[in-house]
Order: sequence, then structure tokens, then C-alpha cells
Amino acid sequence: MKKIIVVIACFYSVLSFSQMTMKKLDGTPILNGDVFTFSTLGDPETASSSDPAYLGLKIYNSSANAINVKMRLISMTNADGNNVQFCIDPICIGSITVGNAYPASGNSVVPANGQNGNFDHFINNNPGTNGNGTVEYVLKFYMVDNFGGEFGNSITITYRYAALGLASNALETAGINVTSTLVKSQFEFDATSNGTAELYDINGKMVTSVNYISGYNTVDVSNLNAAVYILNFTNQEGKKAALKIIKK
Repeated sequence: MKKIIVVIACFYSVLSFSQMTMKKLDGTPILNGDVFTFSTLGDPETASSSDPAYLGLKIYNSSANAINVKMRLISMTNADGNNVQFCIDPICIGSITVGNAYPASGNSVVPANGQNGNFDHFINNNPGTNGNGTVEYVLKFYMVDNFGGEFGNSITITYRYAALGLASNALETAGINVTSTLVKSQFEFDATSNGTAELYDINGKMVTSVNYISGYNTVDVSNLNAAVYILNFTNQEGKKAALKIIKK
């Protein structure tokens, strides 16, 4: 029994030192909370890195043991999960569902002190359920142990399609600048004028409202449960913009 306990303890000790990092194909680091915005639709049928809507994903493993990786679709906005292509070695699919993890069977294995190659990517060809505006997919990449349990660090990113000249400029028009939509205790943003920000849960209930000023602002979310929220901005000129944030 003692030997078994020691083996299990060593196993989890090894896992605790496993570290996953991600980069784009050009070597740019992909950080937790990053938002990648594309103004064109991609072509999943002939997906390639030359497609302007193509987001290549390289997963790196800095540990001395192979790691198992999955991606879970946390949420999507203005989309039904079709007309996409998501590939994570060894699978490639054209439809995704909120809450599901991929690969659905098995894992994507990243070798010790190695990376997954140039296979993994995400591309969107959905113009939105109303045919116009912004489409968003929130993707969480995380490690799992041999029993399927999540461990270690994870990286959550947002893939955003914003029709040129429409939703992509909504925040800019309202004078709002955001660096990250993934938050822990407070949401930070810059504004070019005064206004009001209202935070709603996914059921449409307003959970907080703040008056912001021109310059640097924060919204306290430390007392909220981990979930997806919608933040609506209205500046003093009446210009509006909406943004989805994820509370960790």
C-alpha cells in the first residue's frame, strides 16, 4: 500500500511541474485572456495559414513528460457552432458545441519538452446568426491527467469575427479601450469620455452599474461567481457598445 501511495504521489508531483504555453505560428506568445479579432470570414474547406481569418495555435510543453491537452468551448456569441474548422491533433472538426471538450475521445498529446507542430488552428466562416455583426468563440486550452481530471495552468482566448466597419468599431466609437476580457477581481478599461457601464449576467439580470470617467477605470467583480457576463457601455454622447467578459 505504501508503495502505491508513493507512486501516486510521485505521479502528481510530476504533473504539478508540467507547464503549457502557447504561441501563434509567427512565434507571438498567446496569453491567457487574449482576444484575436478578424474582419474577414475564412474558408474551412481549404483552410491554410495564408487565410486572413486563420488562427494557428502552437502548444508548448516545458516539462520532461508528455502532457495531454484538450480545448473546451466556454461560450459563443451570435453563432450556432457550425461553419468553423477547429483542429487539435489528432482531430479536425467543422462543428463545436458550448461546454464540450475536444478531442471528445482521447487527448491531444504534446511530447516532453516539445510542441504540437503546425496542425492546430481555428477558423470561422459564420457571419453571425443575423448575418451581420460580431461573432465570438471563447476557447479554453487545458491539461488533463490520465484520469481525465484538469490540472496545472490553462489558457483561455477569444476568437472574434467583427464585420468590417460594424461591431469591430463599436467600442472605438464609444471611446472604450480594453486590453483583456478575462478577469479575476476587477475589469480594467480606458475611456475617452464619461459614461455609464452596466454589467449583466447571462440571464439578463443587472449585477452592477458604475459611472466611469475619461481615463483609466475599473469595475469591481471580486464578489461575483465565475461565469460569463455582458458589460454595456453608454458614453455621455449616447454612443453604446457591449462587451462579453469572463470572470475566473
